[in-house]
Amino acid sequence: MNKMLTFFTAPITALFSPSVYRDAAKSSPARGVLYSLYLAGLSCVLVMMVVSVKIMPQADAFAGWIKTSMPALLWTPAGLSLENGKTTAELQHPKYGMIALFDMTKTSATEADMGKAYLLVTSQKVYIRKAPGQVEERDITGAGMRSNQSLPPKVRIDGGIAEKLYQNLKKALAFALPFMILILSLVFFLVMNLFYSLAGLLFNKMRKDKLGYGAIFNLTCFAMTASFTLTWLKVLIPVPAFPGTFGLNVLVTLLYMYFAFKITDSKPEVI
Repeated sequence: MNKMLTFFTAPITALFSPSVYRDAAKSSPARGVLYSLYLAGLSCVLVMMVVSVKIMPQADAFAGWIKTSMPALLWTPAGLSLENGKTTAELQHPKYGMIALFDMTKTSATEADMGKAYLLVTSQKVYIRKAPGQVEERDITGAGMRSNQSLPPKVRIDGGIAEKLYQNLKKALAFALPFMILILSLVFFLVMNLFYSLAGLLFNKMRKDKLGYGAIFNLTCFAMTASFTLTWLKVLIPVPAFPGTFGLNVLVTLLYMYFAFKITDSKPEVI
């Protein structure tokens, strides 16, 4: 099996084929870096699949609900008001509960005023619950926005505007998210491989034919295939009893490293 074939089939063959590790032990450290990039690319594809199948339909449904349920607001540099002339309104989702409270009579508010809502909107401020006991306050008046550009005298804000903002954000994420996932995954794999390569230095001491650090790093990168596979099986097959803990991943990686260092060692001479 040539080196190119063992590289591209490694996400499967590294689970059982010694040739994958023998080729890795004979290659430069670039092979390990490229394999980490390969796994990062696969992670990117799998994450986008999960997002498309599981997350986006829920997000689209929520955006559709906001479009039809959000009360219409009028914004001026002085602040907000409800278009229907009322002073209070609620935005309560049938599944997620209270999303936002609108109370144009309040000039200030505390977390207690928000109840279980994530947002409290007054005529001049928006209160955002970021965590229990942590509420962020934002001034939404013209003076509070401190814009260098001239602000319009009046803006109508309704569910249609919110839905357009969501669609624009969705398009931006569709372009940017894969690159972010790819970069973060690559950094994660490289850092983990550097960490595991410390154990590889210990495994190397047990060998008859000692390896340089580049070969140790390569074997570590390919040995991570098993934990990579376990992690994604856990994500794609959400069975509660399915093993997939961090401790198990570490153990499996170390076992595969031991296997890799053993099968790539030169055989003792027969006397």
